[in-house]
Amino acid sequence: MSDVTRLLEEAREGDRAAWDQAVALVYQDLKRIARGVLGGGGSATFNPTLLVHEGYLRLAKAGPEGVLNRAHFLALAAQAMRQLMLNHARDKLAAKRGGGAPHTGLDSVDAAAAVEADHLIALDEALRRLEAEDERKARVVECRIFAGLGEQETAEALDLPLRTTQRLWAEARARLAELLES
Repeated sequence: MSDVTRLLEEAREGDRAAWDQAVALVYQDLKRIARGVLGGGGSATFNPTLLVHEGYLRLAKAGPEGVLNRAHFLALAAQAMRQLMLNHARDKLAAKRGGGAPHTGLDSVDAAAAVEADHLIALDEALRRLEAEDERKARVVECRIFAGLGEQETAEALDLPLRTTQRLWAEARARLAELLES
């Protein structure tokens, strides 16, 4: 049993310090995930540190209940980060379209943020359609893209055999490509 898994068990039994220790142990993994989600060191709208901290606040509210192990924790963090990015993208697009304010010109940062928001929302729409077809494929995509988990970590997070995870990943990528083109 890993240290994180042990600490999560202690946290579920009411030890708040164990929850904080578990988060501290996965903090660098969370930063790696955020950098991966953001395509490197940052984006026009988020930086890795901001994304990790905002994601942590969401996870902290939920607490350790239902978090099984390190990989599962990272998968949940990926879901939280994805939702944060989508909410931010929607807000950016609403502001771009006026949101009731007088129209002003976009500078290059605003234009980059708008393009980024459009791409993220298109990916989310395709992922939602994929989820309606096959929820397991959508969870694999979340783990691989939004959490930056490898094949084995994804299999562990979703409690699936490695070979099944690999097959679902290949099928999900192909289907997402179709959905994004349509």
